[in-house]
Amino acid sequence: MRVVRWWDSLPRATRVVTVVLPVLMAVFAAWAFNEVIGQDHNQFDLRLYYDAINFWLSGHDLYSYSQPDPVNIELGFTYPPVGALLMTPMSLFSYPVVHAMSMLGIVAAGAAFVYLTLRERVRLPKPLMLAAVGVATAFAFTLEPFRQTLSFGQINIYLTLLVAVDLLILRRRGSKWTGVGIGLATAIKLTPGIFIIYLLVVGRWRAALTAVGTVIAANLVSLVIAPAETWKYFTALMWETSRVGFLDTTVNQSVNGLIARLDSPLAPGRLPWLALALVVLVVGFWRARRAALGGDELAAMTLAGLVGVLVSPVSWVHHIIWIFPAMLIIAVRLKRTIGELAADDSGYGSSDRALMGRIGQAIGYSVLMTAGLTFWCIPTAALMDVKDWEYENGGTLLAFAGSVQLLWMLVALVVLPLEKSGAMTGTRPADRIPGPSADRVDELEAQFAAVDTGSVPAAARATRVVLPAPAASPDIRS
Repeated sequence: MRVVRWWDSLPRATRVVTVVLPVLMAVFAAWAFNEVIGQDHNQFDLRLYYDAINFWLSGHDLYSYSQPDPVNIELGFTYPPVGALLMTPMSLFSYPVVHAMSMLGIVAAGAAFVYLTLRERVRLPKPLMLAAVGVATAFAFTLEPFRQTLSFGQINIYLTLLVAVDLLILRRRGSKWTGVGIGLATAIKLTPGIFIIYLLVVGRWRAALTAVGTVIAANLVSLVIAPAETWKYFTALMWETSRVGFLDTTVNQSVNGLIARLDSPLAPGRLPWLALALVVLVVGFWRARRAALGGDELAAMTLAGLVGVLVSPVSWVHHIIWIFPAMLIIAVRLKRTIGELAADDSGYGSSDRALMGRIGQAIGYSVLMTAGLTFWCIPTAALMDVKDWEYENGGTLLAFAGSVQLLWMLVALVVLPLEKSGAMTGTRPADRIPGPSADRVDELEAQFAAVDTGSVPAAARATRVVLPAPAASPDIRS
């Protein structure tokens, strides 16, 4: 409430500058950082989508199209026919127009996703929330998953946004359409299907059925419009993981990618992958269920997303959009833990055991955040000074060195802090939460000050006011 009062007291021009200036500075800093650190992939995936769709619409087989790739020799269109059908409007425009629209769309979808996740943990007046979203979005695009999405012209941010809308908006409103976003995302690309399993694990049967129904309906439409491509994809191509590229490059940060770097890039051991994937599924969904039942939908969604990335045969870095909410959750808990330590230092006191626990938490979360910023902001190739595809026969140490992002996700899967619904910082902006006005707060504070000093006005003395007993703290006004 003090933030609201402070904000309302500022001149209009100051408020505009307060919102716009940090956003512009953050955008410039992100751009400069990416220019120095980032890798330019020249919109490789967007070009592939565009050329493959035009190749298909000119009468050729969609899945026979391929284009040269410096790492994987050649790559073709790998999505289900539903994804291809939704991309057909690209053929109406020239490539430069499609390029511009893609860049704007990715940034807009990224900002929307950042907003949906940020409001789960941060409570601010609406204008300050907009500024926070701008700064946080700029930060998000310094992370490798977001940066590569923009550099490749990838679509994963749209799929992640569909899932977030389902779980953070529709589900909260009790909408009968909950599950449609997850189903549509799964029809476009198979990996979001992990969230159908999540819905079953947490007992949301109707939403799970809606998601499955959406997948079936979308693919029935593709079967009618593109029967040959639909049949070919689901009877043969869906199982050919080799079509997406070599599995041992550090761009693949799934458990299977680590096994490929340790074992064989072309045919990594299936049993080790299945065993590790099963452990990840059990631990990840157990924690996701705990989070969901405790009312922490953001953590539950993030954990399920990390599970999907880890167990998938192939998880390119640009798939791992879930890193942003994971780091947000850790940062908010770290801030709160430091605040609790400061309160203890101010005389509120706590047992030595509780104090040591908080100190341990603060150190642990600080290390995890520092490692996360290092591993997710700096490309692995630059961090290790080894090219993404030079890990074959490099030995165990090099294989694990090329998997630092995977290892970070495994740690986060176990230690990501969960919140009870009543303990969360906020699930929506403060200006939408009912409460006394700033003027009323000023009036109440003046009355309390008058009571403390004994100078209560006559008008106030005429009315008997019963105050609650003060809490046992050094200063009830602090």
